Formats: sequence, C-alpha cells, structure tokens
Amino acid sequence: MFNSVALNPVRRIDLLGKPLSKGPIAVILAIIIIGSIAGYLFYTNYVQGTMTLTITDPAQAQYGNSQQYDPSITHINVAFSQFQVHVAGQGDSSGWQTIKISPQTIDMTSVLMLSQVLGKVPLPAGKYDILRFNVTTVTVSFSGKPSVMYTVPSGSLKVPVTNGGFQITAASSVTVQLTLSFNNNEILAMNGYLTPVATAKVVA
Repeated sequence: MFNSVALNPVRRIDLLGKPLSKGPIAVILAIIIIGSIAGYLFYTNYVQGTMTLTITDPAQAQYGNSQQYDPSITHINVAFSQFQVHVAGQGDSSGWQTIKISPQTIDMTSVLMLSQVLGKVPLPAGKYDILRFNVTTVTVSFSGKPSVMYTVPSGSLKVPVTNGGFQITAASSVTVQLTLSFNNNEILAMNGYLTPVATAKVVA
C-alpha cells in the first residue's frame, strides 16, 4: 500500500514571514484597481491635447478673371478675434469653448499660396466639430486709390469642420486649416460689406 501524503497549500506571507489572509490581499488588489482607473480617467480627462489652427486663402480664379483678385487690390487685411470651438454633440448655446488665440490681423494676399499659423492651443480630450470667430474689420488697399473698410454681416463666422470634426486625445496633436476667400466683385463694388466663404478641415 502506498502512504497518502497530504499536500500543504501554498501560503502567502508578508515581509515579516507571517501568513497573509485573504482580506488584506483583496484590499491591496482593490487599491491597485482603483488607482489604475483613477489614473486612466485623470490622463484622458485632464492631460490635454493640442490643436494648431492655420489659415489660408486658397488660390482660385474668380469667374471671368484669370486670377483670384483684381490687380488693383494690393492688400486684404482681416482682423480676427474671439476664437471658439464647439464640442460635438452639445447644444449650440452650451457647447462652445473659448480658445486662447490672440486677436490679430492677417493680410490674406500673403496666404494665397501657403498657410499661416493663427495659434497653437491646448484642448481637453473630446471631439470638436465647428469653429467660430469674429471678423471685426476687413480693410482693402488698392493701388492708386484710398483704402476701403468693409464689415462682415453679424461680424461672426461659424465654420463646420469637414468629415464631422476632429478628435483630441490626451497628448495628441491636430492641425486644422481654416480657408477664407472673398468675392472679387464684392470688393470692387466698395459698398462696405463682404460675405466671405469659409471652410475648415484637418490637415495633420
């Protein structure tokens, strides 16, 4: 006959060599799990990503002309201020978040073939689908003529970002390009008002 041998279960011991009960082990595991969840939530909600906003006036010939703007137009200085982004899925009255881009004036004739950075700003993680900003004045300079000042109806532009918007995740970086074009005939009419065409898209 074979003698039966009782197998002793493996005992967990602490640093002092004393057996650990299941209670402390469960508490330690719970602390680790809670800490991991808290760390993840902190990282995703409080570690921000970055949005770089650029602007360009895409080169395109106006109807009946071989170039975008009349040769007599030398500068189109646009004053921008109060930039905001809209959180996707939120209402129009509550979903806006102000972004810290300084008021500035851009000569649109200088960005016909390239883009210029308006600002690089931190954004909380989330999805954003619309840009909104003010155009306070547009001043157009002409060769051999006095400059003319224009306004944009309502003074504000709301521009949806193509393809449903852009996603910001913790520590990510997104570049959004804003395009803004003016009507050549409206400028030459010199009636004091301009209705620009604006679009926005993710380029990087």
